[in-house]
Amino acid sequence: MQLTVLLSQNKAKSQQGAALFVAMLFLLILSFLGGVLLSSANQGLKVVSAMGDRVGAEHLLEGEMNELIIEPNLQGVIGAMAPAASMAVSTMVTGADGTMIHTIDSVCARSFTASSNNAITQCRYVRVDATKTYGKANRASTSIAAGIEQPML
Repeated sequence: MQLTVLLSQNKAKSQQGAALFVAMLFLLILSFLGGVLLSSANQGLKVVSAMGDRVGAEHLLEGEMNELIIEPNLQGVIGAMAPAASMAVSTMVTGADGTMIHTIDSVCARSFTASSNNAITQCRYVRVDATKTYGKANRASTSIAAGIEQPML
């Protein structure tokens, strides 16, 4: 009977060692997974921050384009442009980075609304390209392009 008790005590001690080994193995695996999750969460924050910067740059570009369109002198500037001429957008909108290029004088696009403008058949077409840099050290950029049709008398 004593022999059985001694054998069972030895078995219990060896099982405690195995349980400790398995527990340490689980701890190591869980620590590794925790590190991976923290690393991916940090990358996720970087992506969200970069997308926020990009959206901000796009909003600035749209604002610059709207500012150009409502500029009171734009009509006269487009009318005075020579064929294939270009000019910096910054002359019309402070801080803007881009160009206005006179592309072609051609027939105006059809209008669906009846007006006296239908008598004007010639239009000057100008392409506006603007670019905005953003991000860490301004390494990324986004751009916008728009076409402007100016009826010519």
